[in-house]
Amino acid sequence: MEDKGLKFLSGEIIGIIGCGHLGRTMAEELLSSGFPKGNLLISYGGSASTLDGLKRAGLLENISTNQEICRKSSIIFIAIRPQSLDSLSNLSFPKGALVISCMAGVSSASLKNALGVNVVRIMPSGPDTIKAGRGIIAVYPPNDRVRKVLAPLGQTVYEISDESMMHAFTAGICLPAAILYAEKKGLPSAKAAEIIGQEYPGFEGIYEWANGVLPNIGSEEERESYIRRMKTNGGITEAIIDSLESGSTFLEALRRGMGRSREISAMYERPSKK
Repeated sequence: MEDKGLKFLSGEIIGIIGCGHLGRTMAEELLSSGFPKGNLLISYGGSASTLDGLKRAGLLENISTNQEICRKSSIIFIAIRPQSLDSLSNLSFPKGALVISCMAGVSSASLKNALGVNVVRIMPSGPDTIKAGRGIIAVYPPNDRVRKVLAPLGQTVYEISDESMMHAFTAGICLPAAILYAEKKGLPSAKAAEIIGQEYPGFEGIYEWANGVLPNIGSEEERESYIRRMKTNGGITEAIIDSLESGSTFLEALRRGMGRSREISAMYERPSKK
């Protein structure tokens, strides 16, 4: 499978817009699987800590502009936060490029309206699981070319035919942090996953995955550090953890996470790009 994926990618130029923790991890995994370093372009938002991470990863020579990425790339990953979607509004995405969004909650219709091209959504699990080769990635709509692009990364791919399922999957990839927090409070979680699984087939499998990738926690400080790393301001993991902190059950917290995904989706609905 890996050789097939690498052969498919050999003539491609891949651009990653937004090379923070997730984008950098994807770049590193592509390179470690054999993708040519000279065919990779990346951009970042100017953060000093992100630049330091790119330096440590040996990616400084790959830094480019968003404009150049759109001009040269045949495959473009968008790995920025949903709040930064408007920063892409003046870019001209090539009609023939494969554009792949990693932005949680932003629908395919909203992405097309904002960017002017068809976009495939993916929702990957955390960078730690991707680096360990134990990640999961949801793809909507199912797309053969995207599956081949992801093949060298060695992750488990879930192809989703109903976009509304992405809300449940997005909450699902937050489960490792949520389970750790629930354990701290002595809250059961398995029954909640079973109930959600009755509404969204496959969710119980994601719950099993989450339990399988839980980090080894040696101290309360390590637990808190892991949970902090998984949270982003205004994101789905934050919504779940905040709900648990306020006294919600695990089921209520999961529903709050899915609700936050829907809220983000509604926030970025906009008229078609002219």
